[in-house]
Amino acid sequence: MMNTERHPLLLLPPSRNLTVKMVDGGFVIHEIPEWLAGYLGHTAAELQEKPVDKILEPVLPGIVELIERTHDATAMSGFRVALKDTRGNVHQLLLDSVIRPGPGNEELTSILLQEVSATPPAMIEEASFCGLIGVSDAMQQVFNKVRMYAMSDAAVLVTGETGAGKEGIAAAVHQMSRRARGPFVTMNCSAITDTLFESELFGHEKGSFTGAIKSHRGRFERASGGTLFLDEIGDLPQLSQAKLLRVLETSQIERVGSENPIKVDVRIIAATNRNLEKASLENVFRSDLFYRINALQIRIPPLRQRSEDLELLIQYFIRQFNQKYGRNVACLTREAVQLLKQYQWPGNVRELRNLMERLFAENQTDVIGLRALKEWYEERMNAARYAGTTGYTEVAITPDRQPIALGMPDDTAVAGNGGIRVPQSVNGERKFSAEELRHAYRLAGGNITKASEFLGIHKATFYRALKNLNLQREDLEKI
Repeated sequence: MMNTERHPLLLLPPSRNLTVKMVDGGFVIHEIPEWLAGYLGHTAAELQEKPVDKILEPVLPGIVELIERTHDATAMSGFRVALKDTRGNVHQLLLDSVIRPGPGNEELTSILLQEVSATPPAMIEEASFCGLIGVSDAMQQVFNKVRMYAMSDAAVLVTGETGAGKEGIAAAVHQMSRRARGPFVTMNCSAITDTLFESELFGHEKGSFTGAIKSHRGRFERASGGTLFLDEIGDLPQLSQAKLLRVLETSQIERVGSENPIKVDVRIIAATNRNLEKASLENVFRSDLFYRINALQIRIPPLRQRSEDLELLIQYFIRQFNQKYGRNVACLTREAVQLLKQYQWPGNVRELRNLMERLFAENQTDVIGLRALKEWYEERMNAARYAGTTGYTEVAITPDRQPIALGMPDDTAVAGNGGIRVPQSVNGERKFSAEELRHAYRLAGGNITKASEFLGIHKATFYRALKNLNLQREDLEKI
């Protein structure tokens, strides 16, 4: 079995590992995954203690030499091989992380087997819509709204969490509209101060203020005949909101330092990750401006609510970065994709894109496996543990026994697939249910230290939680 103390990311069920044992100078199968044994037409029990050179070498040529060369090493990079099962189907596998288990098991060598998972290019093309990717029902509804609203000239409000792709949706509405040949101009409202707002949005005349050495066309003028995208509009100060509302109502602007009105023909698309309706009721955002920009609304679902799009997005970014960096990465393994599907993606598509670019920078293989996610995974776990002291959900233990760092606010967190949410501090002491302790204990294979790490607590806290529930260690197997 793999040494998870040295490789804390490799927390997949043990059935993913092939473990071989040296006997009389040769290797025999110690443990074999059921799925791999099934490919060979046997059960795992039937293949235990069978010689590797007779059982595996014929279907995985070179595996004996590979084990021999790495038997004394601590780790290795991924090796891609092809296996033909008893039905003639070919499976691409990645042999990764050949390691020696801890003291007392020197004769064992454990190999993590991962199935290569590549999305056919045709599926990516089919899932593409104006540069956006999505086959989920939620995204198909978004795309349908884009098609409908593109035919109108009414203002559109795009809502969604940070990183969900609001600018991409705005660009898609513009691209499909009759204004597609006109300009698409963007402005980040959170980056504009009150003093610069008028100049940036409406423009200014030469000499109108210190530093105005020439006339300047504002965003409205530049967007005339096209679309103006106002990102993070909820961050506009109230004074700027009033000035914007006046222009929207009159379709006229005046440059700073000028008294001559300029007619503009602009469609407004605004975006926010805030609840503007609530903000307007609390007088934080002008209600009249809210109703003006909210003629039509498109809500983008967070990535965690459309997991069926994740693998397509991964492959889409792989294609992008292959072109950008002149690489030929094929895909991630199924196990790596599965781990990413368990994560809750608080940064949404932007966070996924950033991770994929990081994987390109850190790996030179043509298939990226689970081991490549080790450092990222540990960072997410550490971030979640730290955030647990500031009102964030920390870890979800999911039914397939995967620990996942959620890293997202408690009021929006979703412990995917029925996972159990680790509770927050109550008077300085976090409270756990027997079910939560049992999940962590079983996930760790009966190792209290590792179970405590999964929950982000000290081992003594784990025992104290048992005591508070009047439980003994052996009770964890019976709950």
